[in-house]
Amino acid sequence: MNVRLIKTLLVAIHCLNALAQPPIVGFPQFPHDHQLLEHVQEAASLWAQFKMNHLKNFSPEEDQLRFNIFKDNLRRIDELRQRIQNGEIHFNVGVTQFADLTKEEFINRHLKLKLPERRLKREAPGGNRTRRQVAAFIDWRAQGAVTAIKHQGNCASCWAFSAVGSIESQYYLKHGVLVSISEQNLIDCAVDQTNNGCNGGWMANAFQYLTTHSITAESEYPYAGIQQSCTFGTARQFQVSIAGYQLLQADELSLQQAVATIGPISVAIDGSNLQFYAGGVFRDDDCIPGRVNHGVLVVGYGIEAGREFWLVKNSWGSSFGENGYFKMIRNRANQCNIASYGMYPIM
Repeated sequence: MNVRLIKTLLVAIHCLNALAQPPIVGFPQFPHDHQLLEHVQEAASLWAQFKMNHLKNFSPEEDQLRFNIFKDNLRRIDELRQRIQNGEIHFNVGVTQFADLTKEEFINRHLKLKLPERRLKREAPGGNRTRRQVAAFIDWRAQGAVTAIKHQGNCASCWAFSAVGSIESQYYLKHGVLVSISEQNLIDCAVDQTNNGCNGGWMANAFQYLTTHSITAESEYPYAGIQQSCTFGTARQFQVSIAGYQLLQADELSLQQAVATIGPISVAIDGSNLQFYAGGVFRDDDCIPGRVNHGVLVVGYGIEAGREFWLVKNSWGSSFGENGYFKMIRNRANQCNIASYGMYPIM
């Protein structure tokens, strides 16, 4: 076989492999190996597609402001993609639903988790569980213990989604029935000095509320994305409360033990740099130690391309990340404080 034929075959194989690669989320019509800003003439078209995809509608003045922010964010995404090409980071980035927001707006609008002033008692070191060898990987979705991805919209209610997610899973593991439970019920009714509906809250406070109150199914108390008057009544077909809740020790081994032996666990993270995440094992060495601003649900853990990760259910819709999930690097100095505030309900 001559050299020219060999080269032709190699090029053909390379092209087929490239076509087989999944597209980066949020980059319609743009090839993976070109910078977005090389397509300036198509920026307006991409902006129009973005607004259509995410149902965005602005006044003329606001549209120009958001378009300028959008173009600035394309530059930020290009910089991140250059770091990917240089081997500095190993996760994908893309034009997410937050691409029309500055970083400050993203944080202020969507990351409003609130630590309570009074810290609650944690599990004693070692807890009531005997530490033992656990599985190398866990995915509670495969066991049918996790409901479908939900979307909190413009309501900063991550705390409710995180708390409800772990209740849904614990209810399933106890009763064998997976029920989508109402976050709106918590947003409207579980109001205290920390929990304030769409203005943030804390999962443990939601659990505390449910030790003396019940919550119903999403089908009976559907999500509205705004705080309303509490309309929970006794005439609900489905009601569930909890006996209590447990806070984990603040380390990744405790979190792994809990995920492996108890089920999905509510956690808090610093999500400040998740704005453009589009897949892969997320790593953010700029996370501030001790700061948490987003409540999510750890539903498993594993290893991908040699990198240990936590599998995390988010509440930003199925178009975000990996079909609504993201992977956070595991066993790297408690990345983004993911193990600092693990907790779960006791049914």
